[in-house]
Parts: sequence; structure tokens; C-alpha cells
Amino acid sequence: MNGHSKAAFANAPGVTYDGQLRVFRLRCKDSLYAFRVDDARNLEHLYWGPPLPTGDDITYLIRSHVPTPFDPRGTISIAKILGLEELDTIDNVEDLSEKWKVFTKQKNADGVEVGKRGRRLENASWRLWSRERSRGGDLNRDLSEATLERTLNELSESASASQSEEVSVHFPDRPVTPHATANGPTRSAGPMGLGMRRAKASASMADVSAVAQAHVQGARSGIFSPLEHHRSSHDMGMAGKSGPVSPRLKYNAAGQVYSPVAGSFGDLSMVEQATNWGALDPEILGKNTKLLEFSDACTGDYRDASFKVVFSKDGSSVCPIQYKGYKIKEGKVLMPSPMPAMYTDSVEEATTLIVEMEDILSGLRFNLHYTVMHDYDIITRRTVIVNNGSHPVNLEHLVSGTFDFDAETNYYMTELAGGWARERAVVTQKLEYGVTVVKSARGASSHQFNPFIVVSPNEEPAEDHGEVFGFALVYSGNFNAVTEITEFGRLRVNIGLNPESFNWHLDNQKGNNTFSTPEVIMTYSNEGLGKMSRILHRAIRERLIPRNSRYKIPPVLINTWEAAYFNVSHEIVVEIAQAAVKADIELLVLDDGWFGVRQNTLSGLGDWYPNPDKFPFGIDGVARAVNEIGMKFGIWIEPEMVSLESDLYRAHRDWCLCVPTRSRTTGRNQLVLDFSRKVVREHIYDLLHSLLSSANIEYVKWDMNRHLTEVFSQEWHAERQGEIAHRFILGVYEVLGRLTEAFPKVLFETCSGGGGRFDCGMLYFSPQIWTSDNTDALSRVSIQYGTSLVYPASTMGAHISTVPNHQTLRTTPMKTRAVVAMSGTFGYELDPREFSEDDISEVQRYIELQKRIAPLVYKGDMYRLWSPFKSDSAAWMFVSRDKKHAAVMAVSIRRVVGRLLPRLKLRGLDPDTVYHVEELCPGTVVRNADTGAMDHAPTGVYQYGAPLTMTGRTMQNAGLPVKFLFDADSVLFELKADVLMSQARAMAEITI
Repeated sequence: MNGHSKAAFANAPGVTYDGQLRVFRLRCKDSLYAFRVDDARNLEHLYWGPPLPTGDDITYLIRSHVPTPFDPRGTISIAKILGLEELDTIDNVEDLSEKWKVFTKQKNADGVEVGKRGRRLENASWRLWSRERSRGGDLNRDLSEATLERTLNELSESASASQSEEVSVHFPDRPVTPHATANGPTRSAGPMGLGMRRAKASASMADVSAVAQAHVQGARSGIFSPLEHHRSSHDMGMAGKSGPVSPRLKYNAAGQVYSPVAGSFGDLSMVEQATNWGALDPEILGKNTKLLEFSDACTGDYRDASFKVVFSKDGSSVCPIQYKGYKIKEGKVLMPSPMPAMYTDSVEEATTLIVEMEDILSGLRFNLHYTVMHDYDIITRRTVIVNNGSHPVNLEHLVSGTFDFDAETNYYMTELAGGWARERAVVTQKLEYGVTVVKSARGASSHQFNPFIVVSPNEEPAEDHGEVFGFALVYSGNFNAVTEITEFGRLRVNIGLNPESFNWHLDNQKGNNTFSTPEVIMTYSNEGLGKMSRILHRAIRERLIPRNSRYKIPPVLINTWEAAYFNVSHEIVVEIAQAAVKADIELLVLDDGWFGVRQNTLSGLGDWYPNPDKFPFGIDGVARAVNEIGMKFGIWIEPEMVSLESDLYRAHRDWCLCVPTRSRTTGRNQLVLDFSRKVVREHIYDLLHSLLSSANIEYVKWDMNRHLTEVFSQEWHAERQGEIAHRFILGVYEVLGRLTEAFPKVLFETCSGGGGRFDCGMLYFSPQIWTSDNTDALSRVSIQYGTSLVYPASTMGAHISTVPNHQTLRTTPMKTRAVVAMSGTFGYELDPREFSEDDISEVQRYIELQKRIAPLVYKGDMYRLWSPFKSDSAAWMFVSRDKKHAAVMAVSIRRVVGRLLPRLKLRGLDPDTVYHVEELCPGTVVRNADTGAMDHAPTGVYQYGAPLTMTGRTMQNAGLPVKFLFDADSVLFELKADVLMSQARAMAEITI
């Protein structure tokens, strides 16, 4: 389906355009997004929320605007400024004078004006040029005074002989001017708003109108591009019916035009109605008063702008843009490589609307991409700028999307904030007047903030009710999310690249004249944060992470870092593998310390070859040894960095980001390689390709342990230095993308000092990301809970670590550590050489349990039950898509002695299904009621003594009692549907 038929898309996902109202409707699975083209050619936002009847004219919503005396409205044209009223709608006087050598007012020898004849000739020349351009005629024809005088006479005779009725034709590249007629308001036709009256030799009004209608329908069906100029009605009439009126229309041998609506060829009258360019706005309003889809600066909208450019010719930043046209395409338009984006498996899965905005004077065009993902409540947006002008332009700011919301009682914004080892805490704040910014300028999406925000009207967002609007940027570098409450109480959201560290030199030469922003994923939920998260989780798992990793459960791994740190060698790795395999661990990852002269953080980065003293048999030797033990082998790398003490730095000191004449800031004793340079990318790619080809490596952990400083490249000229931060990320994407493509069977996990680059951009290349360097179970409860607002549990690297924990020195039970790690990828971060026989048995039991629960974590829907940010406990559950299987986890963060917990009300179950509730891995500690002492119960302490059998309705309304005895206590329930019992109970209810 391509979204062109209103009837077909009344209740189905896709894109429709109502030409009479100039309204675009983007229909998602369970929501609608709509905007219109106003009389001034702005894109005016109308609605985002639950689906509405297609028959409702929602343009009435614009009547909520309340203009103020200080909001600019109306414009004075260049023609009026120059005193050329006949050319009132001309946009480029300079271009006209060059092409047509237009005469200005005639003057005598003393410089005094002597008449208006020159201006009449000028008007005639303009009309000739306009007509020839519209019909693709000769733009270099004779413009002598005799020709112009003859044209004026012909126009005069034609006007006196014709009726006063005017023709409305769609010229999408020019503004409109309303004119009153006997039949009501119409607009003057022609690219400059000049009225084209019906001459004696013209075709009938019906034919002219039908041709105009055919043009619009052709645009919708993809027969021709509506972004191109249309022919004028006068020239259509002169063409007659003997041949095709326009090469852009699809004709058969009989001269009939194709109608996508009817699906056949026929008369022009069967084609849909043309776009209505009559006056539709109830009043003239300035931009600052309106809700807009995209907004320029300096022309009356004082809110945060969608873009900023500086023209190299004169240094100005004024760039008014107007609607030019649109295209609707099946499928999703590919993002320029190597930028990440959501993808589709077939064109039937999505519909893309491309709306073109233009600054006619400069030749700058902005293509706004909207893609409706049919199977999800998701629209993706991005912006493409094209410089078709005659001079280069500096692009200083360009958002992926602008989103305006009408006034509500209050607005709240929820973000994911924190720092190293405490990433992505859920932070909600009421938005007050002015601007609130969430951003990163570190060269990575960062530990401190995440490129994701949620906006909720009227009240703080709830988990299972209320409206929320989510925005996730598919990008891993410097980002900016701006929320602005205006004096009207309205809200604007802008999200995209951070303008503080961005300046793109946009050439006017083809090939270097285009720039695309990252993509933003936008979603709507009227059932709170929970539904929003589940929409995003499913979309990320199915249409963002690599296809070959979709729903693939990874092996249980153990990492050497906390077992040995830098003290790794062939012998030590083999010892760790021999101990780990006894506990049924499946994959060993050789972390930092294996390469170059790497004994600590002072040296080695960039020298990606094995240290011969530590690994005399090379990586191939240690990988074979691990494989022979019965485990898979993986390796850690940090390709974006270089140590000062390294062969790479000694050979290429100019390969790092730095200003040559200034000092260089180090972080973790390392510098950042300049991935904007092709020579650097090729060198690193060749080293890593050689490494991965040299041994049976089945897992790679790609790390980044410092952020960017001195962002300057010695490769690029001065005018390009504002591009380096973005080019750096593009370079990372390129190398990572080439490696994942060259080694499709290798599992990649990315990392940045833990969770410092946990974003949709990285998930496009790697299906999982190390969530945090903090592996303490209680800390991880909050970190993973916050992360789950946007990212699915299957993407969260989560391991069981040793106790006392190396980050917090806290001791937590193995059970709780396992429950938290099961809610992610699951692995181990400890030294298995210290395992006792009991430890080995315990690890085996938890791995067996993880295999039982993992399909729910990777394929099911997640429901958050208790928030660790609002209570002293946390709980969540995973439910299979068919609602027949579920797992419930709950953890005590801080227990107040003697204080009872509320019942745990489950979600996502089928109300009428009967479930068997089994407590897995029960606790072994019980409190002596007489003494208060803690006693050990080796047979287990169950919450309910025996398994429960209960309907989903009861557990969702009455809940489950949960008892915690101490901090870091936990519980794990498994629910399985009893189909036969459910049917029996249903029959019993009917009988009763």
C-alpha cells in the first residue's frame, strides 16, 4: 500500500493528503499525526493523538490561535520595496534582471522619469518569461520593444474579450494572492499570482480544471513529481486534446490519462480534485502565533528555530521558507551511509512522506522526511538540506524534527540523566516558561544525558495511563533536545544535533551540497510510559538492531576484567576458561591488557596485535585453547583511542584530534584518534580486520573510555572544522559498519566507560551495549529500570559480579544478582578460579534458570510494576506475546523493618486465563518470630508455601503479596497458562 487512496487508508496505517483542505494525515497503528499547509505556505501542525474519523475537518483547530500586537504578521515584497507593484510577487529581482535585461522606469537625459512605458514593458517581459518557463518554452526568446508592445496589445485584447472568471491552478513554488469573483474567493493563477484569464483560443474551464486535478493526482500516485513546476492553464488550453498535455502525466494510446484512484485509464474528469489554493486561513497571523512543523529564524517566529544558516555572500541569516510540494513513497527512503536508522524488510511495511520547503531567493531546499512504520505506533523524522543556490552556505543548526504542542494546564518532561556508574536515572520536571535543554557536547551521547526525552501534558507521566510523547534520536554523538514553553503556554520540542559544536560548510556543487540530520523516532501512547516503552522495545528489536541478531539469545559469557584486570596471559586465560566451563559458562571474553606493551592505562592503545610475552602463541593460540576446553572466545578492543606510549602515536602524532600548536588534553592517559580522516579509518579497519581474521573470535566488545576534547583535524580546512565532531561519529559508524558486515557471525557489544554511549545509533550496529561499569545488583536495578524506558532488556549488557562489589563494596545475595542479570543479556564478571563446588552448582542452577527465562526477556513485552525512583522496592515482569507465559521479578532496595509492602499488581496478563504461579529459586533465610534472629532454611523459604493457581484478572486487580526480609532480598515468579483449566472455568461461568 502506498498511502494514496483515502478510502483504503481510512483505518489503516499510511499517509493521505486532502488537497481541498491542504491537510496531511499520517496514520499509525493506533495514532494519528496531522498538519496542513496554510495560506502563507507554512506547515502548520494540527494534531497528534488517537485516531480521528477521516470525515472530520480538523482544520478548525487552528482557531485556537490568539495573536498579540507584538507578533509580526504580513510582509512587504521586494517588488514593493523597489516600487515595482506590477511584479508584486517576484522573489528574485536580481535573477530576473540578469535573464531578461528588464528596463526600469525611463528617464530623460537629465535623469528625470518621463513616463510609465518602461514599467509596462517590464510587466510584459515578466509575463512572457513566466509563461515560457511554465510550459518549458524558450527562455532566451526575443525581447525587443516591438515584441513586448505586441504582447501588451494581445493581453489587452484578450482581457477585453474574455469573461471575468479566473482559473485556479496549483503552482506549488509561489505564494498565492486571493481575488474575489462572482462565485466567491479564488486565487490568481500562475507562478507569480498573475490572473490567467480564459482567452478565446483556450480550452473550456472544465478541461483546464481537470488537467490541474490530474497533476495533483499524478503527484500522489508517483506518476510525476509534484516538486516540479506545473504548466499554466493558458498553455494547457492552447495545447488542445490532440496530444499529451504534460509529459508528467501517464497516457495510453487513446490519449486517456491514468487515474490511480480508479486504477485504470479514462477521461481527465475522473482524476481527483486539485489542491485548493484559495484562501483558507480565517485571518492573517504571524509565525510566532502558530504551531509549526518546521520554522526558520529571523522572520517572526521567536521560538527556538529548526535551523540556522549563514550565507557566505553577505553574512545574513534570514532564510524564510515556504512549502513547495510533496512526495509520497512506498517503503522507507534509505538514510545516507553510514548513518544508522530504522529499516524495513519490505516496502509494504512503511510509507514515507517527503515535504519540500524552499527559500526561493537563495535556492536552499529542506526536505522533511516522515516515515510511518505500519506495524508500530512510530513515525521517524529527519531533515535533508540541499543547496541549489549559487554560493556556499554555512549550516550552523538543523534539527531532525520540530514538534509544537498546543497549550495545556502544564507540561512535564522526563529525561534519563546521571553520570559514570549511575547512568539513566528517571528524572521528571515540570516545564516552566522558557527553555529547558538536555544535551551532550562530549562527542558521545554520554553518561550524563541520553538522546531521549518524554513529554507529558497536564500531569507527571504514569506507567499505565495518560498521554505521553516519546522522542529517541538515532545518534551517538553531540545531541540537543530543547523544550520551550512560550508566553501562550504552548510547547515546542526540537531534537537533533547539538549546534554548539556544529557548523557544516554546504557547497553549491552537486555531491557536496546536501546534508542529512540523524533520524528521530517519535511515538505516542495514551496508556502511559509502559505502552510507549513496549512500542519502542519491539521496534528496536525488530527494525533497528542487526537483522541477524533479531531475537537471538547470546551465550552466557564471562569477562576477564574483574578476574585479572591487566594481568592477563595465555596461561591465566586458559585457567579462567577451565574453571568457567565447569559451571556451564559458554563464552570467555579476553578484556583489556592483551595487546601492545599494555601493562596499565599508560600504553598500548592503537597497537592492535598481541603482546608476545603474554601471548606467545598469538590470539589464534589462546582462542584455540579456549575452544578446545569447550568455550567460545571473544575479545575487547578500543579502536577510537591511542596511547602516547604506542607505536601508532610515535609514527603518526598528527592522527589524533588536536590543535597542533596547543597542548593536548588526555583522559585515562589516552588521546582520541581522528576518525574524520580516511587514512586513520583505513588503518584501524585493516588492523581489526586482520585481528578478527586471525582466529576464531565470536564476540567483540568495542569500548570508548574517554570523551572528545580539542576537536580539531589537521586534515580539513578551516571552514570545515565545525564538521569534525559529526564526521568523527560518521567515521566510527563507517568502521563499525564495515566490520559487522565483514564478520556477520561475530557478536558485537559496544561500550563507553560502561553506559556512556547507550543509544539507538549504536544499537543499529550492535544488538547489545554494556549498560554500566557498575555491576552492583542494587545499583543496576535503577540503571536498568531507567534504561528500559526506551531500550529493551535484551540490549542491556548485565552480569553477575563478585561480592563485595568492586564499585560499591556492597554484598548482595547471588540470587538477587542473578535476578537482575537475567533481566539483561546475562553473564559473569568475577574470577571462577575461586569457585567452590557449591558455587559451581549454584552458578549452574542460575544458568539453567536463565535459559528458561531468556525467551521472555528477548521476545516478550516488559511491564514495569514498582519504580525504584519512587519506592524502596522495584518490580517488573516479562509477558510472552501470546500471554501464556510470564516471569515476575521484584527486588528490595531498602527495607524498613516492620513495614509491609503493597500487593504487587501484575499487568499484561489475559484476564480470563488461569495461570500456575511458581516461585523460582526461593530464599533460604527466615526470621525467628520469637527472637528476631535470622535462621537458615536449606529447603527454601517460599512466599506462599505452595504454588498458586489464579486468573490473570485476580492477579492484576488484587495483586500478589510479597514479603522481603532484608535489603537486597528478591523474588522471582514464573507464570504458565493452563489452557484446559481456563476453558473449564469459562464454561462454568457461562453455566452459572
